[in-house]
Parts: sequence; C-alpha cells; structure tokens
Amino acid sequence: MKHIIKIKEQFGTELHTRQMIEQLGASLNNGDSYLLDMSGVMQISRSAADELYNLTHGSQRVDMINIEPFVEKMLSAVTLGRFMPRTHTSGDIPIIQCQTIESVIAQLQAN
Repeated sequence: MKHIIKIKEQFGTELHTRQMIEQLGASLNNGDSYLLDMSGVMQISRSAADELYNLTHGSQRVDMINIEPFVEKMLSAVTLGRFMPRTHTSGDIPIIQCQTIESVIAQLQAN
C-alpha cells in the first residue's frame, strides 16, 4: 500500500525552496511507498522541482499524482535539463583574470 501525502496541506500552494522538499524526503520511511498528491500546488521553483526530481528518482518509491500544469512544465524543464548537454555560448564580454581580491575590486571599480 502506498501512503498518500497531500502536498498542499503540508506546504501550501507554492513550493519555493529545495529545503521544503528535503524536509519532505527526511520524513519518509525507507522501504515504504508514497504518492505525492500535488493537487492545488500551483507554483514550484526550479530548485524545488530539482529536489523533487531527486526524491522521485531516488532510492525511495515516490510517485506524484494530480500535477497542475505549471508544476508539470517546471518538472519537465528540470528533467530535460538533466539529460541535455550544457552549452555555453561565448559573448562579447572579455574574460579578465584576477589573481587577488584587490585585482577583482579594481576591475569592479573600473566598470
């Protein structure tokens, strides 16, 4: 049997921080299965979504149901980001090497 956790009742309609999801994960018993009922959770930050990905893809058996559209989009973006290679585009901003904190301060004051 899976334990159902109503996320809105525990955390409200917005999941802002990674710590919220870490707190949830810490409250789960190893070996048990869980369903996270996401109904009514309307917003999630990227960091909270990333931590939720860790929780649902980790060693514990955790699944989600009733995911609202915005939350689904953020979870999809996080999932895609995990599997797509990161590319860095070069811009027209020069890279300045600073060896000391004083040289960093001097560069910041120059601009």
